[in-house]
Amino acid sequence: MKRTFGKKIAFGFAAAAFIGMAASSVFFVYFLFKGGVNGIVTSSVFATILFFMSCGVVLYLMSKPQRYALRPWDEEEKKG
Repeated sequence: MKRTFGKKIAFGFAAAAFIGMAASSVFFVYFLFKGGVNGIVTSSVFATILFFMSCGVVLYLMSKPQRYALRPWDEEEKKG
């Protein structure tokens, strides 16, 4: 099955979240060498990386197309 319009939007936001995670990773490495592990900015950027990663994973899982078509609840099952 194909992605619906809403799932395509969720996939786009997931890609944007992963791009934000990559950009935050670059800032993390910079602040890690500049301020060390104990810096306040370093830990804040690390929290930002975790936020973008979790958002990206959730949005990607929401954007996956269905594996099979859902039937109406009142449809009779075929007995074979």
